[in-house]
Amino acid sequence: FTMMFNNEKELRRALFKEGLLEHRYTCKPLTIRLLRNKKYHKVMYDFLYQKDMEYVADPQLIINKINDKLKNYDFRFVNAFANNYLKFRECSSTAPEVREFAMQSIREGRISPYFSQLDENNDNPLVRMTKLLIYKYYQKPNGKIEYLDGITYHNLHTVIAFVNHYESKYALEEDDEQITLFETDNTKKRVLKKDRQIDGQFSFFEE
Repeated sequence: FTMMFNNEKELRRALFKEGLLEHRYTCKPLTIRLLRNKKYHKVMYDFLYQKDMEYVADPQLIINKINDKLKNYDFRFVNAFANNYLKFRECSSTAPEVREFAMQSIREGRISPYFSQLDENNDNPLVRMTKLLIYKYYQKPNGKIEYLDGITYHNLHTVIAFVNHYESKYALEEDDEQITLFETDNTKKRVLKKDRQIDGQFSFFEE
């Protein structure tokens, strides 16, 4: 339903127009909550919008996007992704391995060689973990995985929402520049100080 809209603002406007949302809530963030043990619990990663339709239509696109995170040395993402799905039965044995390999990658500053080990479907551990979450599968007596045509849509939803949440969170972090004051000669200057250097970055301020 939410994928009919481009963003939450459009969603809130439509709910208000249909009389489903009181005016006092039109500027407040919306959440999805599930009823469990007579209490409503907030879903951590919830809404998908129009831009996410392509991932639902072709889950391989979100799998490729996640694998690109590894190729681009975003080990923090891989670690957070594995941590988030440790308790999911579909990948209960693969997620801990991915987390271990991600931590090794962080420590060594390079992609762990274990990520280069491919399974019987020619998938690295991260891709295997993601596919186990998204696709229905059958595990043969010899332990090999055979993927079926069905999609586990609940898991697909959470995977897409997790990636969106991560990207929006850390995009804000990178834009959050720390401002410090320091003395030079007789003038106080305000300069932008980065926690880390980004490739291609340069300063607009003379030193």
